[in-house]
Amino acid sequence: MRMVTYERNGRTNTGAQALRLEGLKLLKVLEQGEVVTERALTEDEARRLGPLLEAAGRDPVPAVMVPQGEPEGLAVTLAFEDEAPRVRLATEQLPARGAGPVYDALLAEMDALLTAELHTRAPRHAHVVWPHELREEE
Repeated sequence: MRMVTYERNGRTNTGAQALRLEGLKLLKVLEQGEVVTERALTEDEARRLGPLLEAAGRDPVPAVMVPQGEPEGLAVTLAFEDEAPRVRLATEQLPARGAGPVYDALLAEMDALLTAELHTRAPRHAHVVWPHELREEE
C-alpha cells in the first residue's frame, strides 16, 4: 500500500491541516506542512480504511475538481503518493461530498480521523459563562 494524503484548507486556517497515511501502518498529522504527531495505525483503523483505499485504487480516477466559488470556502484534497491530486473539492461543510460513492466514503473516514487526531492533540474545552459575566442592556 502506498502513501495517501488528505488535506483541508479553510477560511480561518490558511495553513492546511493534513493527514498522511504511509501504507496501512503509519499515520502522520501535519499542520502547515510540518509533522505535528505521528503514530501507528490501529487495527480497527486499518480495517476501516483498507477496503476504501483498495476500492479507490481500482476505481477510475475522477477528474480533479477545482474548487469553485468564494475564496472564503473550505477546500479538501486527496492525493495518492506522487500523483497529481485525485480529488479537490470545495465544500461548505465537512465531510466533503461530490466525488463519487467510493471517494466520498474515503473522504469522510479521513476527515473523521484527522478531526479526532487534532482534537486529541489540542482538545477544546467548554467555556462557562457565569450570570454575572453577561452584559445587560440598559
